[in-house]
Amino acid sequence: MALGTFQKTINADPSYAVEGDFYGANPRSTRVPPIVGGANIAGAAGVTVGRFAWVDATTGQVSNQNPGTANAQIGFVSRTGQTPALITTWLSSASLVVQSGLEITLHNTGDFWGRFSASLGNAGGATIGQKVYASYNDGSLLAAATATPITETITASLAATVMTVTAAGTYPLAPGMPVSGTGIAAGSYIVNQLTGAAGGVGTYTLSASETTEAAETVTVTLNYETSFYVEQTCAAGELAVISTRI
Repeated sequence: MALGTFQKTINADPSYAVEGDFYGANPRSTRVPPIVGGANIAGAAGVTVGRFAWVDATTGQVSNQNPGTANAQIGFVSRTGQTPALITTWLSSASLVVQSGLEITLHNTGDFWGRFSASLGNAGGATIGQKVYASYNDGSLLAAATATPITETITASLAATVMTVTAAGTYPLAPGMPVSGTGIAAGSYIVNQLTGAAGGVGTYTLSASETTEAAETVTVTLNYETSFYVEQTCAAGELAVISTRI
């Protein structure tokens, strides 16, 4: 029988933590469920622990991908008994995914362990004092200076609330991503994709009605600046402590 990814070695020194673990005993707070008498519930795709996630304040559904709604609220998914990740993949030895329908605890303050892997053109890793950013697409963590989210440009035309992308960028577009350019109202963002290849060329709904424009360059913001800061330096793919510095 195949061994899969089950443990085959023993390290002399155990890891400090797993992503999503609490760090220390400083005060922490959770995001209150938006629905009276309800709870934050993992959406259809499940929710990965140790990343950021958004809750739709209308439905209470939680996803690591921004839902593209104006009332979405972000929080960090901690590794707690209240958010159990279940192993459902055959022969898999571990999982960080909370299955659809289970309750999710979202933290808006506190100290946690997070993993800083390379993504969106960022080499990964983190330095003390940097701000923590969350990918709109999957909630993964990146570190950078304050007010320096990652952006890229695409070519698109505009007609009312529809943006038609004719030349996509390097990274997939996703709901919640802010867009800017000629004729685009301040604060506009992607609501959902209507047609085309996932995250690429196709049509998208925008949050506001825009001035009709022929093909133009549109700037898209790929990650969200959170309220967390990096408290430890780490290399790409390693864990570091993040904190809201209460």
